[in-house]
Amino acid sequence: MRIATRAALALLVAGLLAPAASAHGPRGSSNSTGADLGYPRFDYQPPAPGTYALPAVKAAADGQVVDATSTRRRLHDLMGDRIVVLSFISTRCSDAQGCPLATAVLHQLRAAAASDPALARRLRLVTLSFDLAHDTPTVLARFVPPARNGRASPWTAVVPTSEGELSSILAAYGQPVGPRVVEAPPTHLLRVYLIDRQREIRNVYGLDFLDPRLLLNDVRTLILEEQGRRP
Repeated sequence: MRIATRAALALLVAGLLAPAASAHGPRGSSNSTGADLGYPRFDYQPPAPGTYALPAVKAAADGQVVDATSTRRRLHDLMGDRIVVLSFISTRCSDAQGCPLATAVLHQLRAAAASDPALARRLRLVTLSFDLAHDTPTVLARFVPPARNGRASPWTAVVPTSEGELSSILAAYGQPVGPRVVEAPPTHLLRVYLIDRQREIRNVYGLDFLDPRLLLNDVRTLILEEQGRRP
């Protein structure tokens, strides 16, 4: 997603009707509504938080990354002691059913957390770029808008420190990305990951599952699980 396409992103945020149906939750229809926007429409009602289980998929990998302030970080340290929603993107991707859609969903999660202090305290959003040729810290500094109030969940954009780190992270998460070139964003499949506080992946969302309502319910399900309220 190019920085200049924020108007289109705003339309996606406004037009999205739902969060992601999960690998462990009910699947929805991906009938496209408003082909000009390209967002999926889901024709199901997601289950209520805490009425279903989200078994661990696998451990969430670590890796060395750099953030928008040019500070080197470990991915695990960045996750901290929060439930994490991790999205892999290129900021110059313009496919409405790719990176802009993933980013729009993160915007919706952040907006929901801004009005729910308990959610805001437990949630962290991480956008990881796989486009080393373009997404420098300077570019990333313009990518995540500042929080409008102190209650918003933290949202950090990072890029791996090297091609070797990137390849290792992509392989560990199972995020398919095509060859990286300077002239164009890498081809890729849309992936968003839900990671618990023990750094276990609890769900993986692709285009057919990226319904913001369900992703939000999945986060709240993990919160209820931590409180000992299991289905």
